[in-house]
Amino acid sequence: MFNLYQTLNKKEEGDSPRRRVSDVTGHDRFYQERPRSRRKRRPISRRTRSATEFDSDAMVTARSTNAFTRRNRSASIESTDDNDDGFQLTNKIDSLAKILFNRVSVAKANRDNEIKNGKNQYESLDQGASIRNDSGECMELEIRTRTRALVICEIYTQRTDRYSVIKQLALLGSRIDKNWFAVRDTLLKTDRILTMVPLNRFCPVIVTPSTREILNKLFLALQHPYVCPVFDSEFIDFESNKFIIMVQPINQGSLKDLIYGIEKNCWNADWGVKYASRGSGLVLHQIQRLGRQVLEALIFLRERGFPTVTHLHSGNVLIQNGVARITGLENSLFGFTSRVHSVITSKYVPKNSVDCVCFGHMLFEMCTGYELCSFQPSPIHMADLDKYPLVADLMKLIFNQPGYYPSIEELLIHDLFRNIDLREMRHAPATMFAPIVTPSIVGLLEGVKRHNSARSSYVNRELAY
Repeated sequence: MFNLYQTLNKKEEGDSPRRRVSDVTGHDRFYQERPRSRRKRRPISRRTRSATEFDSDAMVTARSTNAFTRRNRSASIESTDDNDDGFQLTNKIDSLAKILFNRVSVAKANRDNEIKNGKNQYESLDQGASIRNDSGECMELEIRTRTRALVICEIYTQRTDRYSVIKQLALLGSRIDKNWFAVRDTLLKTDRILTMVPLNRFCPVIVTPSTREILNKLFLALQHPYVCPVFDSEFIDFESNKFIIMVQPINQGSLKDLIYGIEKNCWNADWGVKYASRGSGLVLHQIQRLGRQVLEALIFLRERGFPTVTHLHSGNVLIQNGVARITGLENSLFGFTSRVHSVITSKYVPKNSVDCVCFGHMLFEMCTGYELCSFQPSPIHMADLDKYPLVADLMKLIFNQPGYYPSIEELLIHDLFRNIDLREMRHAPATMFAPIVTPSIVGLLEGVKRHNSARSSYVNRELAY
């Protein structure tokens, strides 16, 4: 399959000279920028209303409101126009009034409903104080943890002099000990996202002075149109703990955001808030195209000797201009497990087939809009796939053959993904198919595989007993 892409690349190189792509860490050679339409929008003509068409009471209210805003106008960092300031302040006052009115109305409706139904609820003073104390302690602990993470991030940026902290982001994922920051790359004049997580005792990578250099060379060799690049990595010690820091591009939205209908400008909202309700799922052509791209990325990583991707889920697949890109590669290297790991490993699965089961769970969520909470779909779950017969057939191939799990290559040639066009692969450089892998990189990957295999064997023995 890759030979076909190599042939296409050679033909293009013969027709026109190809510009050399820089290998400097920090560049995303596969960044996809869609051309914008040059068609200008026609201005909308609006009829000016005469004074007789306005309500007299409304005019009096508008005059009093404008007088109030002129007296109490505050300075704005976005506009220096007096009329704009007054208009912004009026909108803020109206919004605040609506919020307060809605909260009072809801509280009054709940109280009236309880009185009507005779369900006045009471709680003991001790219980109420305990709940308030617990919430206060959790809030204080969260603030202390985030403050500590910000201090560590500032220590790292001061050491490198390449990045500067813009702001600390919300909890973008389910991992409570992971922190996200928006940073500025002063060398390339662009914004990046920096993640920081402490290393645990299951980390298979031995941290030495040369480990960082090996990791950066590894991530440079793993550049692919469907793999999110890692620009920089670093280990930092703080209070007898070791943290791993990764710098990656900012991609506004993940596959999970697309499934749950989250807007692009809300990509940095809190994880627990965004996915509180059920999503709507995707249409068939989206499922086929994005699923095929993820499978291509999994095959690429496996052919490069990368450990089996056990962290695959919709939150670890970023969407960049309609293209799916796997992220979170550090999870396989440093012994981290995903939130769905306990469900995936609740039954015995060969180590090299875990990515297949993870893909089946992700595919189910793409269709139904909710996560599969069991190892395999039940008849009730399969009923939600009635409008996707090809997906249902693939799910049976993955889960309904006891003791056998198909390979990623078998999933790739299934009718669901067979005839999908991969336009991003046409313009991939020839070096992508034969990257430079040093013996130190091979040694690091083999060490991770041995560690993961030993740990998987121990877990499987525990499940057998």
